[in-house]
Amino acid sequence: MNNQIHDQLDAIDASDTTGFNGGRMAATVLLLRDGPDGLEVWVQERVSTMRNYPGHAVFPGGGVDPRDFPPRSWDSGDLWAGKSVVAMARRMGVTKYKAHALVFAAARELFEESGTLFAIRDDGTISNARRYHRERRLLESHTISFTEFLSNNGMRVDADMLLPWARWVGQSKNHWFDTFFFVGLLPSGQEPDGDTHEADDAGWFSPQLILEGWRAGLVRLVVPTWAQMQRLCKYSTVQEVLDDASSSDLRPVIGDPRDDPQYAEYFATTPTERI
Repeated sequence: MNNQIHDQLDAIDASDTTGFNGGRMAATVLLLRDGPDGLEVWVQERVSTMRNYPGHAVFPGGGVDPRDFPPRSWDSGDLWAGKSVVAMARRMGVTKYKAHALVFAAARELFEESGTLFAIRDDGTISNARRYHRERRLLESHTISFTEFLSNNGMRVDADMLLPWARWVGQSKNHWFDTFFFVGLLPSGQEPDGDTHEADDAGWFSPQLILEGWRAGLVRLVVPTWAQMQRLCKYSTVQEVLDDASSSDLRPVIGDPRDDPQYAEYFATTPTERI
């Protein structure tokens, strides 16, 4: 393949935030910790005024912003650490620029919605993210970009903290989304919070408890979230999840997989809502 074709494939178009079949690219993070009784995941209940999935239990996440793309035409840039962006792109099945944007979107949304930072400085990981609360608000209001925030504070996103986990392509309100799910361990010294305008409530829960709440009509779940909860139920510790992430099937699940037996319970169950 000649250099001209390489250049065409690698050209950055920061306005192209589309993924599979033209769906808008999005990223969401399953933030994990080992609780006193086993594996726990951070879950938020979306406010009733949200356009997509109001009142549903979700993981922190959102759409890719054009400013999540790298600032230069071929390199990961100075704001990236951990495994190379090329390795991440190959794992995810996207171009290296879209891999960069998805990882940055995941880290940015996690910080905006939970106050948790998957980033490092030259002296190590961030152990106290609360000191950056003011910049968090500026990010939420789009006053500054995530790259500006990182540059201003001498940080780099650590790709080793975000492991690709699943990929779902679905429709909401006539809009298609191509969503990549990542898993990650809560950094030592940090503690997430529910201080976001997008959630009425947030906290640590076992996946089993969330599913029991769904069956009882106390928790609203869309099928991609339900599927991740079901999968997490197989593990006892965060390390087991991280070990398994390297072999995760990242082929996109498209639409509502009603004919797939592993999702049969979701489509066969209509919980009586008690919320």
